[in-house]
Amino acid sequence: SLEEDERGTDAYAQHRRMRWVAGIFLPIAAFSSAAVIWLMVMSVDAHWYSTLFAWYATASWLVAAVGLTIVVLVFLKTMGYYGEVTTEHLHDLGKYLFAFSIFWTYLWFSQFMLIWYGNVGEETVYFQTRRDEFPVLFWANLALNFILPFFILMANVTKRKFGILTFVAIMVVFGHWLDYFQMLKPGILETTVEAAHHAHSDDHSESTLAIEEGVTQHTGTSTSEYAHANEEPISGTHGTTGADGVEDDHDGATDHGDNHFYAGFTIPGLLEIGTFLGFLSLFFLTTLTALSKANLVARRDPYLEESLHHHV
Repeated sequence: SLEEDERGTDAYAQHRRMRWVAGIFLPIAAFSSAAVIWLMVMSVDAHWYSTLFAWYATASWLVAAVGLTIVVLVFLKTMGYYGEVTTEHLHDLGKYLFAFSIFWTYLWFSQFMLIWYGNVGEETVYFQTRRDEFPVLFWANLALNFILPFFILMANVTKRKFGILTFVAIMVVFGHWLDYFQMLKPGILETTVEAAHHAHSDDHSESTLAIEEGVTQHTGTSTSEYAHANEEPISGTHGTTGADGVEDDHDGATDHGDNHFYAGFTIPGLLEIGTFLGFLSLFFLTTLTALSKANLVARRDPYLEESLHHHV
């Protein structure tokens, strides 16, 4: 864009080259982003899969990007920049936010409905876990990313008011961050608990084996014979069975299948919120720094004249 302003002609050669580069990068971005989603998000629930997942996650990215675009543009306009941007332009961005929020919901419902209708246990466990064990996240996800944007932005007038549009944009950005939180955290929690359980079981097995070896060396009899002779179990059991049939751990906690509150998993903790704000600050820093080096209104742009006379 800077090169077009400084050395461009009416042929717009730089603009045409940028379109070619963008066109070449488009399939690369599509496949690489899908691979990142599969490897870094869907793989957390190793035995679950969805053919719609990459589309769903990408739609979440897109809606959040539109929301951040609105926030940055309104902020710069309130600071006195972008005088050429009118209510009509913000109205268009509001329509994008409204439309792609519905598109995201369409993909969410399609994924949920097909898995519910198929009723395959390996697939339904994904939504069952989130609906039953993380209900606040599950329903807040729908409320923030579909119900509220849909009803607030349904009227034309709300898409033309900077304050309301900015509020919805911020809410949607936070909502889709929360969407990724509930995609990841239930699976991470299950993996963490299972790993701790296996580690505990390994420690228990090692301690039991050590006791068995000690008894055999001391008495010359096997562990089972020693236990039978003394009419008591070998020490090393770390829990007792409660009235509900669930074995209690050594610290009195019950099996991880029960519902518990886990900071950083049931709701975002300080680490998650801090990471979110840190990356958001990095985004604003890089974006505003790049914009400060450019002309906010390009001197040479093939679509500039059309955009300046834009109207519904």
